[in-house]
Amino acid sequence: KGPSLYGVVGRKTGSVAGFKYSDANMHAGLVLTPDVLRKYIANPQEKVKGNRMPFGGLNSASDVDDVLAYIKTLK
Repeated sequence: KGPSLYGVVGRKTGSVAGFKYSDANMHAGLVLTPDVLRKYIANPQEKVKGNRMPFGGLNSASDVDDVLAYIKTLK
């Protein structure tokens, strides 16, 4: 449903060729650092208002940390 997460850490939002991003993600101007990703995983709609991501976020800080740790391995 989304672009590949391989190499997502350090990537600019809306930058994977061939994926149709929402205007919100295309123009967010964010670099997906671990801190930005942590906030995005916790609440995607708050971090990038108007994005189309069909994911409501995670309430548990430890769950966010676990997902982020996994995403960091995707290189």
